Amino acid sequence: MLVSVIISNYNYARYLPAAIESVLAQTYKNFEIIVVDDGSQDNSRDVINQYEERSPDRVKGIFQANQGQGAAFNTGFAAATGDIIAFLDADDVWKPNKLQRIVEVFQDSNTVGVMHLLESIDAEDKLLDKNYTRGRVPNIELAKLILDTGNSWCYPPTSALAYRRIALTKVMPIDTKTWRLWADGCLIYCTAFLGNIKYLKEVLGSYRLHGKNYHASKLTQTFTNEDHASWQAAMETTNQGVNAFLERINYPARVNLMRNLDYRRTIYYWQGKWNVVEMLLIIGIILRYPFYNFQERVYFLFRFIVKSIDFLVRPKSPLEKASI
Repeated sequence: MLVSVIISNYNYARYLPAAIESVLAQTYKNFEIIVVDDGSQDNSRDVINQYEERSPDRVKGIFQANQGQGAAFNTGFAAATGDIIAFLDADDVWKPNKLQRIVEVFQDSNTVGVMHLLESIDAEDKLLDKNYTRGRVPNIELAKLILDTGNSWCYPPTSALAYRRIALTKVMPIDTKTWRLWADGCLIYCTAFLGNIKYLKEVLGSYRLHGKNYHASKLTQTFTNEDHASWQAAMETTNQGVNAFLERINYPARVNLMRNLDYRRTIYYWQGKWNVVEMLLIIGIILRYPFYNFQERVYFLFRFIVKSIDFLVRPKSPLEKASI
């Protein structure tokens, strides 16, 4: 079973060798590596060319003008020849047994996708003691979870995703306008409605936090009005993209963003105004949220009620809202 590994790269020449080496070191050897450089301005081209010369039977580099992650996925998929397509970000790395494990799972013909956990490392490969891994393990069918929670699921990043080629032909090419960023979300949400997605409770790779990756950088910045508007628009565009796909495949249900706890609660916090109807509706979502255990449900319920009461007493200024 040939595995095509698609590495999308943009200005990560510093980390790209580690990513490629982690694939070359796999215990499972039937793979090809397709590195799509999305218009890098650093020396990524030199790095990719060196690996092509070193391993011409393994590594293929493709260079294109900067178009975003979705376009890079499309380019890589068009060049891939494997039965299985595995994705790896250029700043992440895999454990040596990653491909072996997913190939074992794909022996079940009913499985269309495999995901797993990722640990967090820093720029120097040091394991970060965060007491958590990237991605939550769903305890129900993924399609049902997406519908029940309005896409409110902390899914694993790109480097933990692999799919059967035949399933991705129904998703690709990705709409590059809708999915310029967060194209991994497109893969996860759309393939969930095409068959069984297997989630391994195993750490098979490392997600690198170095301050320049999009999600990490946002965590260290003040959440401004512009950031909030961008985040809200991205959430809404993602939901529209998923529902457009469901319509295209004639799936009977649609994803309702108003069931999304993160989306609805964040907007309520940002508005900073007492609204008893909205408050009660959000409380209901918190009580039903499948990823909270009892203690977390009590904590977040109490926290939400306290903040809501505070809105009644004293509406928040934009600066105060930015720190919520």
